[in-house]
Amino acid sequence: MATFERVVSAVANGLAVAGLTLLLIMATFTMLDGLLRAFANYPLDFVREIGDLIAAISGAACLPIALLRETNIVLKSLGKVLPALLARGVDLVAALVVEVVMIGMAWQFWLYGVKALRAGEVTWMLNLPRAPFWFVVDGILCFAVLAQAVVVLRRFRGAPEETGPEFTA
Repeated sequence: MATFERVVSAVANGLAVAGLTLLLIMATFTMLDGLLRAFANYPLDFVREIGDLIAAISGAACLPIALLRETNIVLKSLGKVLPALLARGVDLVAALVVEVVMIGMAWQFWLYGVKALRAGEVTWMLNLPRAPFWFVVDGILCFAVLAQAVVVLRRFRGAPEETGPEFTA
C-alpha cells in the first residue's frame, strides 16, 4: 500500500507542477497580449480564446495534491471534545463525503465533455474543439477521486494526516 501511495503522490505532484507551469505560461501570454494590444494594436486572440479552458485544467491539476495532503479547511474542535475513536470516525465520514463529491464532480464533467463533443462546441474565433479540454479536466478529476480514495483508506487505517501548513479553525 505504501508503494501505491507513493506513486499516487508522485503523480499528484507532477500534475500540480504541470498545472502551475501551464498557468504561468498563460500568465506570460496574457501580459504579452496586453502589451501588444497597448503598443502595437495587435492582440493575441488565442489568449482570450483558451484562457478559461487553460485555467480549468490548471485548477483541476492542483486538486489531487490538495486532497492527498489534506490541505482543505478542517474543523478540529470536534476532535477536542469527542473521544479519540469517535473523532476518527468523524474524520472518516468527512473523507467519504469529499470522495462522494469528487465522484460527482468527475461524473458531471464527463457528461459536460460528452455534451460539448456532441454539440460540436468550438471556441469563438479559432474554432478549437472545446470537448478535449473538458475531457482533460475530467481525467484529472478522476485521478483526484483516486487520490481521495487514498485519504479514505488512510483515515480507515487510522494513519496520521498528511497535512501541509496548519490552517485550522
